[in-house]
Amino acid sequence: MRAVLPGPVPSGPRVALLLPLLLLLLVAAAGSAQAQAVDLDALCSYTWEAVDSKNNAVYKINPCGHVDNPRCGPTSAVCMCDLKSENCRSVGDSLLRSSAKSLLEFNTTTGCQPSEHRIQTSITFLCGKTLGTPEFVTATDCVHYFEWRTTAACKKDIFKADKEVPCYVFDDKLQKHDLNPLIKLNGGYLVDDSDADASLFINVCRDIDSLRDPSTQLRVCPAGTAACLLKGNQAFDVGRPKEGLKLLSKDRLVLTYVKEEGEKPDFCNGHSPAVTVTFVCPSERREGTIPKLTAKSNCRYEVEWITEYACHRDYLESETCSLSSEQHDIAIDLSPLAQHEEGSPYVADGGEYRFFMNVCGDTKVSLCNKEAAVCQEKKVDSTQVKIAGRHQNQTLRYSDGDLTLIYSGGDECSSGFQRMSVINFECNKTAGQDGRGEPVFTGEVDCTYFFTWDTKYACVKEKEDLLCGAIDGKKRYDLSVLARHSESEQNWEAVDGSQAESEKRNFFINVCHRVLQAGKAKNCPEGAAVCAVDKSGSKNLGKFVSSPTKEKGHIQLSYSDGDDCGNDKKITTNITFVCKPGDLESAPVLRAAGPDGCSYEFEWHTAAACVLSQTEGENCTVLDAQAGFSFDLSLLTKKNGAYKVETDKYDFYINVCGPVSVNLCQSNSGACQVAKSGKSWNLGLSNTKLTYYDGMIQLSYRNGTLYNNEKHTPRSTLITFLCDRDAGVGFPEYQEEDNSTYNFRWYTSYACPEEPLECMVTDPSMMEQYDLSSLVKFEGGRGGNWYAMENSREHFTRRKYYLNVCRPLNPVPGCDRYASACQMKYENNEGSLAETVAISNLGVAKTGPVVEESGSLLLEYVNGSACTTSDGRLTTYSTRIHLVCGRGTMNSHPIFTFNWECVVSFLWNTEAACPIQTITDSDQACSIRDPNSGFVFNLSPLNYSQGHMVLGIGKTFVFNICGTMPACGTVAGKPALGCEAETKIKDIKDLKPERPVGMEKSLQLSAEGFLTLTYKGSSPSDRGTAFIIRFICNGDIYPGTPKFLHQDIDSARGIRNTFFEFETALACIPSVVDCQVTDPAGNEYDLSALSMVRKPWTAVDTSVHGKKRRFYLSVCTPLPYIPGCDGIAMGSCMVSEDKSQNLGVVQISPQATGNGSLSILYVNGDRCGNQRYSTRIVFECAQTSGSPMFQLLNNCEYVFVWRTVEACPVVREEGDNCQVKDPRHGNLYDLKPLALNDTIISAGEYTYYFRVCGKLSLDVCSAHDGSKAVSSCQEKKGPQGFQKVAGLLNQKLTFENGLLKMNYSGGDTCHKVYQRSTTIYFYCDRTTQKPVFLKETLDCSYLFEWRTQYACPPFNVTECSIQDEAGNSIDLSSLSRYSDNWEAVTRTGATEHYLINVCKSLSPQAGTDPCPPEAAVCLLDGSKPVNLGRVRDGPQWTAGVTVLKYVDGDLCPDKIRKRSTIIRFTCSDSQVNSRPLFISAVQDCEYTFSWPTPAACPVKSNIHDDCQVTNPSTGHLFDLSSLSGKAGITASYSEKGMVFMSICEENVNCSPGVGACFGQTRISVGQASKRLSYKDQVLQLVYENGSPCPSKSGLRYKSVISFVCRPEAGPTNRPMLISLDKQSCTLFFSWHTPLACEQATECTVRNGSSIIDLSPLIHRTGGYEAYDESEDDTSDTTPDFYINICQPLNPMHGVPCPAGASVCKVPVDGPPIDIGRVTGPPIFNPVANEVYLNFESSTPCLADKYMNYTSLIAFHCRRGISMGTPKLIRNNDCDFVFEWETPIVCPDEVKTQGCAVTDEQLLYSFNLTSLSTSTFKVTRDAHTYSIGVCTTAADLDQEGCKDGGVCLLSGSKGASFGRLASMQLDYRHQDEAVILSYVNGDPCPPETEDGEPCVFPFIYKGETYDECVLEGRAKLWCSKTANYDRDHEWGFCRPSTLSICAKEYIKVPWTALREPAFARRVPLVKSRFWGLFILKNWKS
Repeated sequence: MRAVLPGPVPSGPRVALLLPLLLLLLVAAAGSAQAQAVDLDALCSYTWEAVDSKNNAVYKINPCGHVDNPRCGPTSAVCMCDLKSENCRSVGDSLLRSSAKSLLEFNTTTGCQPSEHRIQTSITFLCGKTLGTPEFVTATDCVHYFEWRTTAACKKDIFKADKEVPCYVFDDKLQKHDLNPLIKLNGGYLVDDSDADASLFINVCRDIDSLRDPSTQLRVCPAGTAACLLKGNQAFDVGRPKEGLKLLSKDRLVLTYVKEEGEKPDFCNGHSPAVTVTFVCPSERREGTIPKLTAKSNCRYEVEWITEYACHRDYLESETCSLSSEQHDIAIDLSPLAQHEEGSPYVADGGEYRFFMNVCGDTKVSLCNKEAAVCQEKKVDSTQVKIAGRHQNQTLRYSDGDLTLIYSGGDECSSGFQRMSVINFECNKTAGQDGRGEPVFTGEVDCTYFFTWDTKYACVKEKEDLLCGAIDGKKRYDLSVLARHSESEQNWEAVDGSQAESEKRNFFINVCHRVLQAGKAKNCPEGAAVCAVDKSGSKNLGKFVSSPTKEKGHIQLSYSDGDDCGNDKKITTNITFVCKPGDLESAPVLRAAGPDGCSYEFEWHTAAACVLSQTEGENCTVLDAQAGFSFDLSLLTKKNGAYKVETDKYDFYINVCGPVSVNLCQSNSGACQVAKSGKSWNLGLSNTKLTYYDGMIQLSYRNGTLYNNEKHTPRSTLITFLCDRDAGVGFPEYQEEDNSTYNFRWYTSYACPEEPLECMVTDPSMMEQYDLSSLVKFEGGRGGNWYAMENSREHFTRRKYYLNVCRPLNPVPGCDRYASACQMKYENNEGSLAETVAISNLGVAKTGPVVEESGSLLLEYVNGSACTTSDGRLTTYSTRIHLVCGRGTMNSHPIFTFNWECVVSFLWNTEAACPIQTITDSDQACSIRDPNSGFVFNLSPLNYSQGHMVLGIGKTFVFNICGTMPACGTVAGKPALGCEAETKIKDIKDLKPERPVGMEKSLQLSAEGFLTLTYKGSSPSDRGTAFIIRFICNGDIYPGTPKFLHQDIDSARGIRNTFFEFETALACIPSVVDCQVTDPAGNEYDLSALSMVRKPWTAVDTSVHGKKRRFYLSVCTPLPYIPGCDGIAMGSCMVSEDKSQNLGVVQISPQATGNGSLSILYVNGDRCGNQRYSTRIVFECAQTSGSPMFQLLNNCEYVFVWRTVEACPVVREEGDNCQVKDPRHGNLYDLKPLALNDTIISAGEYTYYFRVCGKLSLDVCSAHDGSKAVSSCQEKKGPQGFQKVAGLLNQKLTFENGLLKMNYSGGDTCHKVYQRSTTIYFYCDRTTQKPVFLKETLDCSYLFEWRTQYACPPFNVTECSIQDEAGNSIDLSSLSRYSDNWEAVTRTGATEHYLINVCKSLSPQAGTDPCPPEAAVCLLDGSKPVNLGRVRDGPQWTAGVTVLKYVDGDLCPDKIRKRSTIIRFTCSDSQVNSRPLFISAVQDCEYTFSWPTPAACPVKSNIHDDCQVTNPSTGHLFDLSSLSGKAGITASYSEKGMVFMSICEENVNCSPGVGACFGQTRISVGQASKRLSYKDQVLQLVYENGSPCPSKSGLRYKSVISFVCRPEAGPTNRPMLISLDKQSCTLFFSWHTPLACEQATECTVRNGSSIIDLSPLIHRTGGYEAYDESEDDTSDTTPDFYINICQPLNPMHGVPCPAGASVCKVPVDGPPIDIGRVTGPPIFNPVANEVYLNFESSTPCLADKYMNYTSLIAFHCRRGISMGTPKLIRNNDCDFVFEWETPIVCPDEVKTQGCAVTDEQLLYSFNLTSLSTSTFKVTRDAHTYSIGVCTTAADLDQEGCKDGGVCLLSGSKGASFGRLASMQLDYRHQDEAVILSYVNGDPCPPETEDGEPCVFPFIYKGETYDECVLEGRAKLWCSKTANYDRDHEWGFCRPSTLSICAKEYIKVPWTALREPAFARRVPLVKSRFWGLFILKNWKS
């Protein structure tokens, strides 16, 4: 009946001493009810119990008459006690015992009324597999019937045990707890224990039969043991069964094994071994089903086993023929045995009688012409017919494997009894009559007839207690945490990755348990552990019939015996569990379904599949690293007193992680024992170290009072904490003392792990699935929790919310342990703000997400802290997170929306809330982009020319990835990608390929991140052949090797699929870290703009190694694939000539310090000695985009500094007039384009009208007083309809961290207390979508979301640094502008203006018609602004210059291409204030600029030794000596700790020579130094050689102090400790100070459309000299004034002008005086046509002390080549006025005449006529050009260049690069050069499709070609080099759309024109751009 595991052979002889009278019981003839003389010896050792629960009666049974109850007499065998009346009487006497067949009868001498019969008991014995239990069947007035299935009644000894004890018990409610199903007939249960070197096996209630155990490891166990300990190679008997099971409390049972005789093992310290097993009935929330060892000191083993079998078992009774019980997972239905009218009844032969039966049948069918269920007919006289049982008296009973059908109330027999029939059903699947079987008469006792009936309908397979764990060697696994048991829980639902909409189904899964029949799974078949539900109904995909196993590195759980799927096959399901630490929320994923629908494969990444390991923790906390959840028992610590546990002799006092404070106990004892006499013992000193293993937390106290034994053992205490969710704090229970160790067990809710909650949901209407598990944060993982700010300018009203998704928060001090959301506030603590808890619990995650509508989910947390609503109602806090699908916004953040009436609400735009989709790439099938994270999976490293060879099923399979497999030949004319061979081969050369694949290829990425590559064969024969390669993420394997899984061949359907698995790090999705962070004061920072860049950032590196290596960095997201950088989720990588190194992995979010410095740490890079490399990036707030700058390598840690505007705090800004400015980037957002019309949105029964920034124009919702304008209105149509004002006009727009928000308040009243309001959130989207109604909040606020391009930040940023061919770093980021843009220098007199930014989009411009926000270059020429290109890639090093290309501008005039721009940066140290130069616009489509600038020079660093340093590019001197002083300053590094520090000298508080030291210990952290270094806008001071470092031998402390520009000195004008790196003993300080600033003052002014630029007049080395002509003394030749413009005077030897002065007066006596400093840019006065420059001084004037000195320079136009000098024209003691005549301010015009050009500013003519007499030849890259200056270039015989000014010579042909007729001459001041240009050249040669030039002529197969060819390819192609046969570089031709090719541009420096040898110099080709122009430099 019950499925029990096969059983053991008894060990040892069995002596039967049975009474002959009892031995001769007849053996039943029937099937499995074979019984023989009952072995009463086995049963007489114990008194057995049975109950009649209906009549409240308890029976005690002992067949030999030893019932221990005086009221029943000494010989009673069956004693019945009525619990109501408390009467007991004997109902069976052992002396009056008789037997017939398998019946045993006990008579009594007591009569029974009303007949003259005696009371008696009848027991039917059946053969069973255990000693079993007597089951009460029924009772009449005279007879008590029992049935007993037991090994004592079996013919053979196969089931008999060596020793077995009763294994059941009744509780006080007469409910039975029966552990018989747990008894193993062979083998034992492994007890789960963290000790891998010892294994304890136990059996339940009987000995372990190890001989027939299939596994050999137990063969060594001693015979008779029930608890066998395997240690090393030995086995020890540590306990045998002695007495039966005992009831400890209502749901706990205890079983004790002892070993009394025999030697004691050494490790038992002289004690006798014993095992106590406590069986616990699980509460509603189960925590595991594996027996666990909770204590084992001195061989006293305590085992805890949570199992359903410890729960009471209901007796099942039914008056019909069917029974079911959820508790037992059983369902019985005997109705198929019913006879129908046409059928004949069942007949059983009963000796002189014949019995006819109609069981479970129709009562209308007559039997023996009577309404009987059983009738009895005498064989010799068929008229004698008696009813032996009636239908209406039918009872079906099931108990513990016994199924009995009773029909009573038949005709009376002579004794007065009513006849009764008892049919005992037995399971027999092969019974006759198609399994129905038939009844067999087995005996009669006093007119009660007994039958047995073998039938398949009685097969009740009760669930065995299959364990939900697996063992692999010494590794143990436990999946039971995933099992769902109670209806309050939900089944797991799988993610269905199948493509076809028609196939969408819900898959419900449970683990080691049947699916719960609730929700959509309510109609799932009984017993199904996996169930599929679709429109047509539900299917059983398999039942739980075997425990999980460990295979192929993962845990496999196979469910079989599902529904039929044809061909006599049943559906099976296999689930592969893959270890994923910290993740208990992810859903199982359907990986594959067999083509015939008979098999399903699921994969489940979960922490439950990780190997169990023991962890230790300090401070009364311990982390379960696998689940990512920590336990904190400090809440159980009592500050005063202790927990008291009383026993008969002693009182125990214990505390948790603290000492007991009880008078009688020692002060430091964690546990103490007090005798009733008052004497006490310390049971161990308190400590706070916890250990955790598989759901069990232990705390040990050791070194207590010594024993009086020989060894003087100190007493100790072990407290084991176990989970009970309902226990609250709970209470310790004393287990036992074993001479030195006191064991306590403590059930508490604080020991409960988090409840796994599936974070996936299926939308029932759309069948779309959503999975939020990527947002879950776990302990020990990346980042702590999500957070959202309720921002306000005032710190005391600022609130921060911590959130987690689908699970509790990772610990936050003060927040509840199980809370999923919590609120913090900021309190002032000794002058600094600190975060403290405000509301500890805003809700607990009890349910997963719910779908509100497509793309919108709600996550609700409930039962938070107590809260009172505005109307005084007491409730609890709850949290609602509205998640809205936002593609491409994986790195987003929850946004606080409101906190109202105890509900806190958040809005979260995230990719994770988008429906799951599978992406397929069939073009390349090599890389694929995850739309969620933007991460690109790139499989290129798996491309091997030899391919991957895999052996399996006797064959060889070969394939390549990202490349072809030449050895496999071709498939449909294309190179094959893989094939198979029928034999195993070792070398690819021996391959005989068959069935090539690769005709079709596709790479698929499922939503759960699974990659599958499919190669298919060609038609028709191999059409069904396919290779399916699944990539499995394993971060430790790179690049990896494939393995064969299986081959599915279905010849009928032509299918031949071969499956492979490929474990590789390339398949891992990197974790997302939160790029937002708050500092201790609640300021928020957001670096995510730096993580959006397409390419990695390259660091500027000026160190000596910089030329030979390159650093690639990313921010918050992993680096993309970089050749050489191997690994996954790297944040930092160094590539050098000989090797590449992983410098750290993205794991941790940025950290913020109090002064606004941010840092990111990437750890766990490649090995570095005995450590690992790491990377620290320190971010400083600055008004530039900045580049990362390598600072130093510090003991395996690479440190970078990055000054960027992205590191400035996020500010909440409010703007009016429908506009708001982002305070960080200066972007102006303007929503006025959305305000043109009313917006109407229907949602449910309501219609909403609103207008952005305006009054509704439709006639709805007029305001009540008429004066107010209505902007939002809610309308309900229909008879109950209304219109309500939902908000009044408001034009205020709020900006907060990238989100725009508009709020309309003051609407009509609702719910009597609230006013209606409307809030619209605007999000960035490429196009403007329709607004979406989100929801109505409880306080009548209507929330909308509007995705629009007007909410997009108007700029893109790219990486801005590169390395040249020598490895020098070049950093252009200093040219990026945030507040304005560069304007290019154009040809003289041009009207067009070009605005340019570098590495980012243009900054916002004023004016009515600004440039498009995404443009990086823009043309303004009177009409509409034109976008000339947007940011895509960073700069490139090309042919000796830095080139930046912007693409995808507006359409070109040809309407085909898009405009693009190239800027060529050349290094020019001298041109500090240069601007970009416009060169050309080919066909108004391709624009070119040149830009000479110091920013394009290799970055230099500089070091001085006197606390000063200069910027090598600009010459600016930084001087920090004003910060020096021995008293110094302090920097704090913790609440108590501080560092004393002086700048550039020793500190008075430290030892001599020491510049900085710790405040408390005075330990030196570095010797003082004055060596100040400058590198990329950061000053640095390093103090080295501090005291020796405690953590590392040989290292010493050092301090790195960085000085960063902050223009105004703020309250934090002091050094801050950013980090103290304990590995390298380095302290990093940051000091924000104005002394580190170098202000670049604007030196230009606009005059109409032209720009006047004074920067050429800036003095770079000293200053201009000026004289006071009014002074009489002519002998004094020293200057009276020194002057510079736009910046301070440079230091001059011998002239000590005050630092910072721009105008300095040198008196005859006394020191120089500062009479003016730069105050701003020049000013143009249009009336006087003058340019002014004002200077103001802070020095008081001598003549009038209330005035300060001022100076003014007036610039006047004076044409000529002299730049002029300043002259003093007047002064009045305090004010000085200078005049400066210079050509710089003259109008810039040129005049051309023939070959000469005259510059009107310089009044100078440049005549190039002498160059026009001959042509010049120039060669570059194997190309020769002929150049003419004002004349044609080529010789007349040159074909094709008849009138070209420049000609490219090619054989006998030539290509013109510009016609002579188009010649133009210009002079450029910035370049000091004459520009000669030719345009309208010949049509350009073709390019390849990727934009590279074709090279003509080229050689192909020995032939020479001058144009694109079709040879050998489907389309026209060309070679990219001159010799294709050698280089094999080619591309398909893109026919050029340019009708005119090129523009010639010759630059002649004008200084050269005056040199005599000028005409003999030769021009040089600087560079060439195909399709553009040639730029030539002519130096002379």
